[in-house]
Amino acid sequence: MSVYFAYRDLPKYKFEMTLCGGTPINPDYRLNSVGDGIYLLVCGKSNYAVTKERAEQFREEVLAKTTGVHEGLFPMVSDLNGKQTAAVVQINEAFKTVWYDFDDELMLKMLNDLKDEIGEPLDQRGLINHLYPNPVLPEDFELKTIYHQIYCGPDNTPPAVIRTMFPDTVTSHFWTLDDVSFVIIREDLNENKYVVPSSLIPDIKEKVRELCKNPAEAYVEPGKWESYIQFGKSKERIFTDPDKTLELLNYIASNSEFDSTSQIDTKKYYPFDAPPANPFGAPGMMGIMYTMAQQQAASANKPEEKPAEEPAPGTWNCKACGKTGITGWFCPECGAMKPKEWKCDKCGAVCKGKFCMECGAPGPGC
Repeated sequence: MSVYFAYRDLPKYKFEMTLCGGTPINPDYRLNSVGDGIYLLVCGKSNYAVTKERAEQFREEVLAKTTGVHEGLFPMVSDLNGKQTAAVVQINEAFKTVWYDFDDELMLKMLNDLKDEIGEPLDQRGLINHLYPNPVLPEDFELKTIYHQIYCGPDNTPPAVIRTMFPDTVTSHFWTLDDVSFVIIREDLNENKYVVPSSLIPDIKEKVRELCKNPAEAYVEPGKWESYIQFGKSKERIFTDPDKTLELLNYIASNSEFDSTSQIDTKKYYPFDAPPANPFGAPGMMGIMYTMAQQQAASANKPEEKPAEEPAPGTWNCKACGKTGITGWFCPECGAMKPKEWKCDKCGAVCKGKFCMECGAPGPGC
């Protein structure tokens, strides 16, 4: 069941809904369910935690004051019966949605009273922990996975923070496939895979029970370690202490049979050059651009130097740091981009881009 109770500014709502690309924000002042038994009161940019019991009580109070039922979606208009505000009362239950008629001023008063009752709004940490509570681990549970990884964040974390192109989360994990269990331990750029004996599963589950007795909070800063246990058919998740979780994964590996080692595809995670010395040091495109800007500023103040030797065919020399014989589009030493102009080895034309404008031959790095 889901509920959505809101006080709506009709002109603002219509404006937001008609913006190209969809609505960037929801202008309603609302109480709604955002998960199974999880409710949130939203007023502008402020979020308030509402308990399941209080939200259900509020639902009964609203239903007791409805004045009728209407079919269909709430109309997207700028005024309704000469008014520019309206109430939205929407309940979805058993795959059926019902909309109720309600007085808009009364809805505003009820929502304000609820906000005053709750108190202070949530900060980012409180909001995440409210939206992703840890469930209780059943006594008899089906273990699905155990994860230990670097958290990249669901909020489009800037690449310069912890990654170059794609997030290398440096994951170690346990999982079961076709009644056979495996564990992977990440060491530098290697992933060591082990086959877990079935006789070890009861011991693993017992250690998982101990681990879940003191769960970790859901909030994790991007670039920090996070761990969690998934169990049951729906893969419910309990966040756990990262250090203790990695300790458990290493324990599983030490009591399992080694299977194979695979190396991380560095071009996937670090497509320009070699990977950083640690997973938190990846410069990202923003870092590369910053480095380029620094080098350009530094080179502008340099005294004139003798021209460098001509690069070998199919390569180029970096003017920023002096590295020679480069084949890619970025310098592996400093991250500077290949010069915009290059001389075609086939016809001698001065070109821009990846291919010669005269003969079509590929340029350096192609």
